[in-house]
Amino acid sequence: MTLEEIINVPTAPFPEDLADDIWDDDNRCCYSADGTKLLDAENFPADVTVREGCHILCDEVFAFQDYMAQDRKIGEDIPLDERDSFLEKIHLPSTLTHIGKAVFNECGFLESIRLPKSLLYIGEEAFCDCWNLERISCPASLRAIGPRAFQGCINLYQVRLNKGLEAIGEEAFDDCESLESILIPSGTLDKFLTLIPKQYHEFLEEL
Repeated sequence: MTLEEIINVPTAPFPEDLADDIWDDDNRCCYSADGTKLLDAENFPADVTVREGCHILCDEVFAFQDYMAQDRKIGEDIPLDERDSFLEKIHLPSTLTHIGKAVFNECGFLESIRLPKSLLYIGEEAFCDCWNLERISCPASLRAIGPRAFQGCINLYQVRLNKGLEAIGEEAFDDCESLESILIPSGTLDKFLTLIPKQYHEFLEEL
């Protein structure tokens, strides 16, 4: 697939997907009828295993939702320190290619994640405000990281990028106040000086 084709794969669920979904009671998730999309997760447990055969995590699947706030009325403003999704651990399948928009937004208990070798795209705001996420390692397959993908990950101190990356969105690492190093493959410095905004250049380290 070309980079444009990868970025333009729809990650929002279609109405027909939701009309004919398959429920996974163990993980409190639902999938498209063909099993290729994880459509939604409701009151999901802290530890979730995504089924093999799933290609796309649809937009906002594990993101914080207002109903998750304890002792808060519907419509009430929720303070930032209470905006934590329930998710603590996620096991991704070897078939996954796309992480959609804001999938893990405000998953404040998520400390680590292993991205599969099949992954092509990390969407806009995918890990935004994952406050306890400390490290991220991009698989060799990854082609693009969307805008603000890791914005607000205040404990993220190390990012390891792969040689095959072709696009990194604006503000991908903004407000990552603990960031110490962005590791890049040997011989790729010129490439990443072009891909990565200047404010992150001081963190670049060749392996």
